[in-house]
Amino acid sequence: MTNLVGRTINGRYRLESLLGDGGMGTVYRAYDLNLDRQVAIKLMHAHFARREEFRARLNQEAKTAAQLDHPSVVGIYDFGDSDDGLFIAMEYVDGGSLRDHLRRLQRMNKFLPMVQSLQIVAQIADALDYAHQNGIIHRDVKPGNILLKRLNRPDEPGEQPFRATLTDFGLVKLQEGIGLTQSGATLGTPTYMSPEQCAGKEIDGRSDLYSLGIVLYELVTNRLPFTFQSLSEALSAHTKGDMPVPAGDLRADVPPLIDTILTRTLAKEKENRYSRGAEMATALRSAMVALSGAPTQIMMREEMDILDRVNEPPPGYELLIDTPGHSTSTVPLTKSVISLGRHADNDIVLPAEGVSRHHSRLQATALGWEVVDLGGINGTFLNERRLRAEAPTPVSPNGKIRVGPYTLTLQGPEISIVEQDKTPQTMLAGTTPPLDQATMVPEIEPLGLYLAADKISAQPGETVEFTVEVANRSQANDRVTLRVQGVPASWLVTPAEFKPVAAGETVQLTVGLRPPRHQSTPTGRQRLRLELVSQRHPEVTTAVNAFLFLGGFTSFEAKMEPEQLSLPGMITVAIRNTGNSADEFSLVAQDRQQGLRFRGERGRIRLQPGQTANVELEVDGQRAGLFGGGEIYPFEVAVTSAAGGRQVLAGAARSGAAIPPALLYAFVFVLTFACAIAAFFILSNRGFFGGGPTATPTPGLTEADATQTAVSASETVAAATRIAATAAVVGDTDNDGLTNAQEAAIGTDPNNSDSDGDGLSDGDEQLIYGTQPLNEDSDGDLLRDGDEINEYHTDPKLLDTDGDGIADGTEIINGTDPNATPVVTPSPTATTMSTETAVPATATATLLPTATGTPLPTATATSTQLPTATGTMPPTPTSTSVPTNTPTVTPTQTPSPPQLVCVNTPPTIDGILELTAWNNGRLTSFAPDINENDRVQVFFMRDSEKLYLAFLINDPNNDPNDSIRLFFDTNGNGGNPDDPDRYFELRRDDASTIQKGLGTNTDQNAWSNDYTTDAANWLAVSGNAGGGNWVVELEVLVDPEMSTLASPSFGMMLSAIFTSEQVNWPDTATSINLDTFQIVDNITCTEP
Repeated sequence: MTNLVGRTINGRYRLESLLGDGGMGTVYRAYDLNLDRQVAIKLMHAHFARREEFRARLNQEAKTAAQLDHPSVVGIYDFGDSDDGLFIAMEYVDGGSLRDHLRRLQRMNKFLPMVQSLQIVAQIADALDYAHQNGIIHRDVKPGNILLKRLNRPDEPGEQPFRATLTDFGLVKLQEGIGLTQSGATLGTPTYMSPEQCAGKEIDGRSDLYSLGIVLYELVTNRLPFTFQSLSEALSAHTKGDMPVPAGDLRADVPPLIDTILTRTLAKEKENRYSRGAEMATALRSAMVALSGAPTQIMMREEMDILDRVNEPPPGYELLIDTPGHSTSTVPLTKSVISLGRHADNDIVLPAEGVSRHHSRLQATALGWEVVDLGGINGTFLNERRLRAEAPTPVSPNGKIRVGPYTLTLQGPEISIVEQDKTPQTMLAGTTPPLDQATMVPEIEPLGLYLAADKISAQPGETVEFTVEVANRSQANDRVTLRVQGVPASWLVTPAEFKPVAAGETVQLTVGLRPPRHQSTPTGRQRLRLELVSQRHPEVTTAVNAFLFLGGFTSFEAKMEPEQLSLPGMITVAIRNTGNSADEFSLVAQDRQQGLRFRGERGRIRLQPGQTANVELEVDGQRAGLFGGGEIYPFEVAVTSAAGGRQVLAGAARSGAAIPPALLYAFVFVLTFACAIAAFFILSNRGFFGGGPTATPTPGLTEADATQTAVSASETVAAATRIAATAAVVGDTDNDGLTNAQEAAIGTDPNNSDSDGDGLSDGDEQLIYGTQPLNEDSDGDLLRDGDEINEYHTDPKLLDTDGDGIADGTEIINGTDPNATPVVTPSPTATTMSTETAVPATATATLLPTATGTPLPTATATSTQLPTATGTMPPTPTSTSVPTNTPTVTPTQTPSPPQLVCVNTPPTIDGILELTAWNNGRLTSFAPDINENDRVQVFFMRDSEKLYLAFLINDPNNDPNDSIRLFFDTNGNGGNPDDPDRYFELRRDDASTIQKGLGTNTDQNAWSNDYTTDAANWLAVSGNAGGGNWVVELEVLVDPEMSTLASPSFGMMLSAIFTSEQVNWPDTATSINLDTFQIVDNITCTEP
């Protein structure tokens, strides 16, 4: 939603503040420059305004509503088109909606006074009677469409000075003429719909009176008359369910007259209800008169127990610590229990004499704070009165607690605290409670929070500041601060100090963020929530959302071991990505003397932040001297990142001789000795001592020996040829970093760099990440390994990366951060030094403990050596040819038809996708070829009565026109669509339609968009799952809607429509050719 505050519409309406955002448009408070008055402007959502049907309907709405002139109907002033879209200008009502007031009352566990409840409903009944007499049915009466207007004086005697008004006639349908919606269409809010509206029957004004009766019941009892979990249950409760519990059974001060009015208003049959709104208004005003004069004693509800402890501290409180002779220090109270004492393990350390080691404690309650003395010798004093040990005592704002020489003053909202009385209070029903004691109709929200821009950019290591404006709309001065959620507390560089804001004034609060330049700092969009904390209005929750766009930085470290080696040898280069973005690295070695050979150089080494890759290089000499050695060869290993960084590592290699020196010395010695012996025998054979030469015959080479030698030589050549051929096969055909032989060993496809289609190459999975290259979801958390690495930055080997007990996939679906650590807003620490003995020691306000997320162990990628096919020479060559086993590509098996699973506990259809309920029903996933990130995950289950489907779609472009289309060939007979077949379209904006096939499966007809069915037969709900995901859940009653759903199998097709692309499953399927659908095996379930 784009905030257009400050714009001027059509040169006339200046938008001043955002009031709310609804299903059809965004509402602003604006100033009419022509007529000098405040108005409300409703700007229609662009995706609606582009549709001609909607424009015509809006034109009709504006004209119809503008004809209504009644004090309890919000007036329409203007309608038109502008550069910012279609708009309606209407009366500005400053009292807020009844829904907001009801929520506040329920949160405070209080009721609206009975007379005021009856006045609201009577005034709306008057407005409905007026609309009905003019031929208009509202169709959507609910607290959110009732606004409260403050008056200077009451309109009628005996009433309070406010007027309830009805707004949003956008769903009306004129009784005369033809409406724009089809007959029987179900419009409205299921919680407040009448039985006939639920059933899609013709309705009249009595349907609106039924809805108003539900509003009255909720006002009187603070609860709804019916409870349900789905649309089908809502329809059943309204049409066939029991009458609700009488209001008098839930609230003791409800007289029987009110139950009589509710019984008639909530009758299932419209003939048994009030015939007109005027009749209902008369009955309500008669009850008001009866209540004001009845002498009956009634019991007042006990509101809240001061002794009730709470886990979360009430917002807006701080402690002022005054030490004589020193400035006052301030400590915000951000824990539910605060310990005070002299010992260093206390939350607030008071080191002076007269303070016990553990002196006292403050503890939060439902209404504020209380102090407990822990039994120290010198005691604890509240407003100069010593407290009884171990007796909790309430502390009012500005209450002064004295501990030794210290005075601690509680600062916070002004809340009146009364001594608790265990005796129930009673009063006469005829006595109207004073306005300052009864729970009045709350006024407009007292505080407003405005953010000029909801998109903030920041770079790691740099500080970014932005301002937030707070408007005090109340009549009292206040002090406010901000609570920042969504980022670690250590990122905040501005203290959370309370700032004063006068009544009717505004103040600007500055927020400073400094994301650390660290690999753990995420990149991309982070959601921020800025929540206002008020001392005067602690119950008010005012917040704005923003997006923090974090940039990435690249950095890496490289280290080589050893730096010196002897040839041949091996070095290991460790590359660690110290940036916060994924990067690719290459490694190249060289020596300037050209005397070395390197094997193992690599490129495309992709590392995520914090990951390390170890690359082994074999180093050998180009040639070695026979007798020489000891040469030094300097070399360099250059590591380069794809982002532009480069590091050069220097090393040196020492060559050796081909013959080791020791062996050379031995050889010289043996040669010398042999020469001496030879000389001796030569002299002897020459007759030097009387002998003579002897002729020795030399054996000749036989023909057989020559033949055998030739055979050996031939086989040696053949073996060398076979080894060469094998080496040629052991390549890397798909360039994924694994040889074909390695891929054959682990079962991956050597012709496909990403065998399992998870977005990571087989080599990266095996060598860097340690994931399974044949399983797209190695840890079973429903996120693809590639998405975990590249998009969510989670560990693809851990089901729960942050260790919070929730699977990563569940966190993504629920919109939470799977890498999040607990975030606590830092509290400023006021610390002063201890003084000399003559001066009382200064209080050291110790920073309250904050939750610190312990980083999980980071999985370091280890390069695991895979088995390598090695050609082995046979020990004895033979003349028989030996076949060589050459790795071959195994064809991928065609997957068998997917099969449904039975579910015992049906999932809740609410657009939230609770992963534990759907985990066993995963059917398939698919994505467009041009954008692998836009992946659709499909879940499909059933029981004996219903089909349950869920779709998780990863698409950050929030286009309301995106949709999932689901086609069923129910009896699996192929052809084209026939009557039993069904087509569902489920849109991102929660709109949904159903169509049926036409005729037979041979008539070339397609789908009928005129098909209508019972709304109870199916239910579809969409929702946002966070992180760019959206969810659609669908429930279908099989027998009434698809009774021919075939067993054992049926046909099915899915189509995902994105902003600029479409993808089908199966990818070759078409919606009008059922022969192209995917066959799905059905299953028979016995559990309902």
